[in-house]
Amino acid sequence: MKNETLIITRTFDAPQEQVFNAFSNVEALNAWWGPVQMKNTVISLDFKVGGIFHYKMEGHGQVNYARFLYTEINPFSKLVFRLAFVDEEINIIPPPFPIKFPMEILYDFKFEETNGKTTMTMTGVPVNGTAEEIEGFIGLNESMQQGFGASLDHLETYLKGDVITHP
Repeated sequence: MKNETLIITRTFDAPQEQVFNAFSNVEALNAWWGPVQMKNTVISLDFKVGGIFHYKMEGHGQVNYARFLYTEINPFSKLVFRLAFVDEEINIIPPPFPIKFPMEILYDFKFEETNGKTTMTMTGVPVNGTAEEIEGFIGLNESMQQGFGASLDHLETYLKGDVITHP
């Protein structure tokens, strides 16, 4: 079977605390999180274990919602959450694309600082997916690498204090 884990590593020219904090507040998340070709808006953020980050993505005539359910938060070093597409009331719904895909993905972000630079390693694995859904996840690996890469480009811009333009 092909690898069903998505792994992305990126090094930022910023301290670990600054990079981690970009995941923990509304202003930062509104500035950089989400698909870059869409307008992303934080609806609510309860940054604690068991808390939820609910956001809206608008673009190309579509409106989608997603949420993180935080399962582990170790300030400045680790962040773990379950990501799912949801409706406006935060009920989990099927992903809005034409292939079978898991209803939830578990993401684990690790942050490590060396000489003032932070390396962030993200892993993503399907949660309770069927064989067909896991194959869909594996099939979208390259696309997810590109999508997360573009979002992380926005994070890098945000960390430098530069203005980010959205559609």
